[in-house]
Amino acid sequence: MRQAKVGYNLFKKTNGIVVMLAVCLLSAIVYAQQRDPRIGEWREDRTATSVGLYNIFEDLGNGMIRYHMSHNLAPENRLYLDYRCDGNLYPIRTSMGVVTDFSQSCFIVDANTVTLKTVQNKDKNFTGPRLDDQYWFDGEGTGTLSPDGNHYRVVIEQKDSIGKVIRMSERTFTRNGESCFNSDEQKFRECQQRTTPPRK
Repeated sequence: MRQAKVGYNLFKKTNGIVVMLAVCLLSAIVYAQQRDPRIGEWREDRTATSVGLYNIFEDLGNGMIRYHMSHNLAPENRLYLDYRCDGNLYPIRTSMGVVTDFSQSCFIVDANTVTLKTVQNKDKNFTGPRLDDQYWFDGEGTGTLSPDGNHYRVVIEQKDSIGKVIRMSERTFTRNGESCFNSDEQKFRECQQRTTPPRK
């Protein structure tokens, strides 16, 4: 009888371990599926309309990502966005952490696709910094990575009340295989110059 009880307790413990392992495995799979595929460093491709952006998606852990926008600009002119790719809007901030009049959201569709949304705060009482409307506008779009994950194309469209596209922005980027991001500004600049491909 005692042997049967010991066997039953062992069975219960084993089942508990199996369930815990299954939960951990499922959590790991879900986390892997939700990881933003853009994490890394991206250099804008040279085109007739490009402005030479250098963007960085930094993994902060626990699902949070810091999007360093135009990190090749002077430090005081940089913008950043702390976000989760969960479809919620998060404010774009200046380098000093001040909230601007624009927010962005993203949602992961699959390992190579994210949907994007940019919204301006039109409250007349808003007193924070306003971003240049030559480059910023309300819009929705899609970011698509190449199958090898080394090229990124983002298209944002602004539509009127009947769905007609009245403005569009399209940019393409190539992943920088070498991580240049550094708190030391000089080292960052040197790495950027070293890894920039020559003009064709």
